[in-house]
Amino acid sequence: MKKLLLYLLFVLTAFTGCKKDNNPVEPDNGDKNPPSIIIQTPTTEEGYVTLNGNLTIAGVASDDQGIKEIKWYLNSVEKGTVTVTENWSIPNIQLQQGDNVFSIVCTDNGNNSAADTIIITKNQSIEFLSIPKLNPGGVAKNEYTSVIVTIPIKVTNDLISSEVKLMKYLGPNSYSELGNLVDNGSLSDGDEIANDGVFSAKISFYESTIGNLKLRVSAKSNSTGGQSENYSAFANILVYEPVLASEYIAISEVQKNAVSKLNEFSSDKNLDGIISKTAAWIQTQSNVSSVKTGAGSIIIHYKNGITGGMIISQLDNNGNVVTKGGVSSDTSRYQVKQIPVNHQTRGTNSKLLYKRNNNLEIDPNIIRDKDVLIYAPFENAFAIDMRPTLEAIISSSDLKFNVDVLVNTGADITALNNLAEYGLIIFDTHGAQGEYLLTGERVTTENKKTYESLLKQNKLAIFNDVVVDKIWFFSIKDSVYGVTSSFISSINGTMPKSVIFNGSCESTMGANLENAFIGKGAKSYYGFTKVVNTAFCKTVADSTVKRLVKDFKTTGESFLAGTDSESPNAVSEIKGSHDMYFFTGLINGDFEFGNLDGWKKEGDGRVITRLGSINPFGSYEGIISTGLGYTTATGQISQSFKVGNTQSTLKIKWNFLSEEFLEYINSQYQDYFVISIKTNDGTEVVLLSKTIDNIAADFGATKESAGSLIPVSPEIVFDRGGVFKTDWITSTFDISAYRGKSITLILKAGDVGDSIYDSAILLDDITVE
Repeated sequence: MKKLLLYLLFVLTAFTGCKKDNNPVEPDNGDKNPPSIIIQTPTTEEGYVTLNGNLTIAGVASDDQGIKEIKWYLNSVEKGTVTVTENWSIPNIQLQQGDNVFSIVCTDNGNNSAADTIIITKNQSIEFLSIPKLNPGGVAKNEYTSVIVTIPIKVTNDLISSEVKLMKYLGPNSYSELGNLVDNGSLSDGDEIANDGVFSAKISFYESTIGNLKLRVSAKSNSTGGQSENYSAFANILVYEPVLASEYIAISEVQKNAVSKLNEFSSDKNLDGIISKTAAWIQTQSNVSSVKTGAGSIIIHYKNGITGGMIISQLDNNGNVVTKGGVSSDTSRYQVKQIPVNHQTRGTNSKLLYKRNNNLEIDPNIIRDKDVLIYAPFENAFAIDMRPTLEAIISSSDLKFNVDVLVNTGADITALNNLAEYGLIIFDTHGAQGEYLLTGERVTTENKKTYESLLKQNKLAIFNDVVVDKIWFFSIKDSVYGVTSSFISSINGTMPKSVIFNGSCESTMGANLENAFIGKGAKSYYGFTKVVNTAFCKTVADSTVKRLVKDFKTTGESFLAGTDSESPNAVSEIKGSHDMYFFTGLINGDFEFGNLDGWKKEGDGRVITRLGSINPFGSYEGIISTGLGYTTATGQISQSFKVGNTQSTLKIKWNFLSEEFLEYINSQYQDYFVISIKTNDGTEVVLLSKTIDNIAADFGATKESAGSLIPVSPEIVFDRGGVFKTDWITSTFDISAYRGKSITLILKAGDVGDSIYDSAILLDDITVE
């Protein structure tokens, strides 16, 4: 009966809070570490919608002392046990129409339990392609707040477009309607492109009760027997109590005084004792709810829902930070353990990628994006700067990786919303307890109001007295924001089977960050068990990254097993898959991943399911433009890959649409489409260049006659309407001269003369043969 009650608690959490907390239950015995269990298939999100009557649910489970049993439940009924394994799977689960609440409970050998839950909704005829996206994700109590809601829907003849609505969940089968979503291209409705399958709305919220609201989109369809109601997965929006200015002042006072207490207790000359005494003093403050300590950190939860923190770092004689979140005596020495045989390098990876448009699956162990992010908010403060060496290693690769580097104050909160765009992410920052990553964004009076929703959702924390810079021998300290595992779990999109190198202290001390990254689609996670010295972290990072991006080894082969010889002797660890690797060929050329994984985007580039009646050759097509909707920058996508020794042909399907036809033929206003190849030495070769006049000549169009261009308005409009298209064209290029070489394919839309009348190029079935 105890396990059933435990399950009911998990189901309640799924409908009232956020997913991926793993709800640990810790009995009173020697093993206090709960297991981890994560549902990864069919999605890592809280919910999933399908038209199928059955599906497979799978994921990962782990525990440091071993797993005793795994059980699964469907709609409050225990269905059976699962074979105990790190990668578990339950095939052919039968679904009923509507919501199916699936929960899986893992118990370890110490009788600690954890669970994960997913709500699977079986619809009759409408396919929702994601959960509703809400911006912002929180609203203040008793304040009017405009929220933009968007969701992509696969449009069919059955869909009743006027019956797409946002609904507030009130209880089982009970909803209230909040407003209609449209696909009309009107920015006033929050919609960017008409008839692209993305439905949007601007909804005004005014809520008088704090807590999480559960929202979902409903869509009606015409089906056999009449209309049917179809529902998206759930999305959450937090209604929070606004924080008073006096409360922020009180928080600041607590953390400022805590620094004084640290100094007062420093006569103990014992770090653990200093932190323990300081934490005990903090706990006595009237506005403090709880305090949690680490080897070099103190986390403070306040009664108003805000989280604060302190990072205790050692400085060298020049004022540089030696440790990434804790104290160590010296960084001149470290030792590297012998790498286990199964993790040693074994030569060049020879796995091949099959073309999806030949109905063959790609290798599931491929990292699906070649973009790299180096996030270093304390570069000016750390004793050792990891970035230059890492950049040099990556730039020396035969494959042209796209590297974004964010340092100091440029490594802000906003940048972290885009983590799903990267295949490899390297954090060179402070961290704490496997739960917090510090940013370079300073806390100000103005941005505290901006980030209030995230602070109240426990997605951000305020860390005081952090060394952020130095001038000569003097350290500069300030308050900065740190992100939590909940922030990582809520970032936009799904990570492209990414690899995370978390070079912060205590990054694997707890499992929250690891689980959040893996729950968002990352596959491999490197980190450290304790406070780590900058020198040791750099050695591990350099070796790992070199093997990944130069030798194209797997994540397991790239792992450098080591122990810092200096106290507190942090151990490097790898979590998740040991089998991920960077593939050197072209990936996602048909955009059937449903996103731009594999491609570097600049300006307006995206993936859609249709544009008006123009359908893709599969389920998705790419689009670049001169700036549609909220985006004003012209669009470009690019991808670096190695041409195989037997490959000789590049094929690209494209479809040019423009408002500059017909009236701006033979004028200075010339939108254009360019296909080019850039080699590693920087040489760029243009394979195709088409302007408005070029295309008009090709199609016999003039200002008076469309020739063979096809009018598509009013079905498709951008800024001014009057859009014509070329229809799909297949261009073929000989690239045999690049056999055995790495090249970057660039597809670019451009504007000449104005930015009012827009053009867009649809893309599909890009192949190398």
